[in-house]
Amino acid sequence: MKKLSQLAKIISIGSALVVGSLSANAATVSFSYDSATDGSGLTSQYIDPVTGGLPGYFIETFDQATNSTGFPGSLAYNDPGFDQDCAVNSVNGGPAGVLVTPPSSNVGVRKGSVPRVAAAPANDTTCYAYLTNNGSGSASFTFDYSQLLASNADTGITYLGFYWGSVDTFNDFSFYSGGSLVSQITGSSLLSSLGGSSGNQTGAGSNVYVNIDFSLAEQFDRLVINTTGVAGEFDNIVVGLSQRPVLASSPASHALLLLGLAAIGLRLRRKK
Repeated sequence: MKKLSQLAKIISIGSALVVGSLSANAATVSFSYDSATDGSGLTSQYIDPVTGGLPGYFIETFDQATNSTGFPGSLAYNDPGFDQDCAVNSVNGGPAGVLVTPPSSNVGVRKGSVPRVAAAPANDTTCYAYLTNNGSGSASFTFDYSQLLASNADTGITYLGFYWGSVDTFNDFSFYSGGSLVSQITGSSLLSSLGGSSGNQTGAGSNVYVNIDFSLAEQFDRLVINTTGVAGEFDNIVVGLSQRPVLASSPASHALLLLGLAAIGLRLRRKK
């Protein structure tokens, strides 16, 4: 069930920026969501961790209980004590697996919050992933979707959704196609647009479900999450393949969608 207060905020932000966001080669950002039925807080309007959703969408929940058939999963990144509940479900192995390549010392999967380690996204009682620099330097977490795309005879991803918990100014999400940077969304730009505060573990402006729609010209095959602090937390990562079925929509619903699009500082670079 979508919260109307959140949608109203989207419209007030997007209405002033909607003209710029409709460029043929521009990614657009919106903050609509559904309440997840597994207790993980927020999820994409296109797919639920338990009940599923539309064809052509895939979800990473970091919970063994909601693992998708055909994805082997890995316990390698779990914090101690969580091997019975958590996993990176989509990782490696199998023709449809997603290649995940972080140093294990910088990535954890767990439930609950630990001071100065990781904070669960607001109202998320399930497993989630976090990325940390362990107090110095930078760290990254890469999801390579090449195998998933090949197994589905697809060319790229044109939708990404994820629950970003206690958004910090030192975290960002970058999108690549064939090694070239397509676009990037930063924590600082998101917080500025929603009036959130960095690291707030409960506020609606700092714990948000982010939807990014890409044009075909900017479809991507690799997601890189970056941080220079402690820590970046995320859950319910959803990707939509570029050749997924497109459902017909009415003019009224299309108009509402346009109002909900907000270009909040995505730094865009066209593919060569």
